[in-house]
Amino acid sequence: MTSVFIYGSCVSRDPFEKPSELTLEGYVARSSIGSAFRKPPELGAALPDVDVLTSGFQKRMLHSDIRKTLAASLSGGNFDVLVVDFIDERMNTIELGGTTITESNELKATGFEFDPALSHEPWSAVGTARRLEGIRELLNLVDPSKIVVNRVYWATVDTDGVPFPRSRWFDRNNRLLYDLYKEIEKAPGVRFIDYPGGAPLAAVGHRWGRQPFHYSAATNDHFLEELTRLVAA
Repeated sequence: MTSVFIYGSCVSRDPFEKPSELTLEGYVARSSIGSAFRKPPELGAALPDVDVLTSGFQKRMLHSDIRKTLAASLSGGNFDVLVVDFIDERMNTIELGGTTITESNELKATGFEFDPALSHEPWSAVGTARRLEGIRELLNLVDPSKIVVNRVYWATVDTDGVPFPRSRWFDRNNRLLYDLYKEIEKAPGVRFIDYPGGAPLAAVGHRWGRQPFHYSAATNDHFLEELTRLVAA
């Protein structure tokens, strides 16, 4: 069976709840590409207390983001395919302790306090620069021919045909996704999974709630079918 490592979000992880010919080797989420490949924090830097979180998954994700363990996991290469998506890039990043960390909900749940001036929106000059650096680091660590990008965007409507309110925030995130996909597309060998119509439909009854990045069962099926086709080619 083909082993898959996911660096991205639930939009790439959820489809694996359905049996397939693919084996999930690892999964890292809630860690911006503008943070994940930076150096670890300086010794003695004030950092969030990961242990206050009750979820083992959330602890692992926050620890990975702060301590920068993803690079070691990827450089070990114990997978056939790396699936990447950029949905979690909607989160701000924080310049802290000589490095960058992700301003995730998990970090906020620890009650960690930081100077708001250290936080940068994804489309700010600092936020953009960090993400471009991260893409370059990823491509240095992993052979581009092993990377499959799940090219998803925020959905404009759900499966009942009800639209999501369009806002500056909504449009900025989809523009950010477009720019990041164009950047990683420059690397020869990287493959993409695309969707009919460009943007998937969001699921009304999704277990994580109705959000423009929580997709329908049909979208998940399409992802698995396309990934299976790509790895067999």
